[in-house]
Amino acid sequence: MAIRIFLIDEHRPAREILARRLASMPGLDIVGATCGGDEAIRGIEGLSPDVVLIDTKMKQSDGMDICRRALAADNNTTVAILTSYLDPDERRLAYQAGVDGYLLKDVDTDNLANWIKLAVGREPDDLDYSDDQDRGED
Repeated sequence: MAIRIFLIDEHRPAREILARRLASMPGLDIVGATCGGDEAIRGIEGLSPDVVLIDTKMKQSDGMDICRRALAADNNTTVAILTSYLDPDERRLAYQAGVDGYLLKDVDTDNLANWIKLAVGREPDDLDYSDDQDRGED
């Protein structure tokens, strides 16, 4: 059964690109995408996705509030922030609120798909251990 993903990002092009990237990966299904606010919470409640990816940097909505509401809407849903740049204070607040991950948007599609699979307890397709040689590990 495919992992059901819901995307929240106020920038339509970013949402569409991310949806295409993830939909191209085996075992992942985009069940919904929206720009934020109450529509996002209604989508989460109505669609019961396995994973919600939220860009908290929004002008029209409070991204951290959406994270909290998403977590409250369905405690079986994995909630992660997917952002353009690292904000240590936001990351700390996000983990305190109970999110499962804080990821940067520049993550490559394979690694993002593997993170999603691991986050919901599935076996990843192919983990990238390429930097193990740099540390002298086998």
